Amino acid sequence: VTDSQHLHELDNAIDALSKKFKVIRGKGKGQLNDGQVFGCEFYPAYDIKDEIEAYLFLGQSMFHAAGVAIASNKPTYMLDPYFNEVKEVNSFAEQLKKRSILSIYKALDARKIGIVVGLKEGQLMINRVKDIKAKLEKHKEVSLIALTNVTEDRLQLFDADAFIQIACPRISTDNPFKKPVLSAPQAYALIDLLDGKEVDIDRILGISHWL
Repeated sequence: VTDSQHLHELDNAIDALSKKFKVIRGKGKGQLNDGQVFGCEFYPAYDIKDEIEAYLFLGQSMFHAAGVAIASNKPTYMLDPYFNEVKEVNSFAEQLKKRSILSIYKALDARKIGIVVGLKEGQLMINRVKDIKAKLEKHKEVSLIALTNVTEDRLQLFDADAFIQIACPRISTDNPFKKPVLSAPQAYALIDLLDGKEVDIDRILGISHWL
């Protein structure tokens, strides 16, 4: 798999690898190109996880490679085409996943939770916000916040013990915040825990689509 920057190099990489390995390229299904992954969209990789033993991400983006590793829970390596290096990704991905899980449990103790609506193009998911707000209000004091950029400095301006941001899931997984800042998948896991439901906490982000 690869990102958009190195998509033009994917065929050559597959040809070279096919000399020694069985190589499978996941289907893009129209939204993405075959073998392409995006920041929160991993289905070309995820949909073939039961057919493969490991992933090789072509590129320099640990951001994308770690997403593949977390979503699939499979051994993942990054092939850097500039330095001709292969890097193991799962150790870094595991750190991100553990931080995401810890944030959920910290949010359990929060009294006030702010739900952050993203104002950038493609981030304004009002129906998702309404759904999470309605379910969360059974357990917590909830407020709505609208931000263009979700940063530590901006969140510090609001009176909340934890936040749920519905802008981009990678904001929550990839950035350290002083207070818990959950993405939508993390928020639904939090709601299930508050409702007393059993949650497979290790597989919260083990899905093909994080939005």
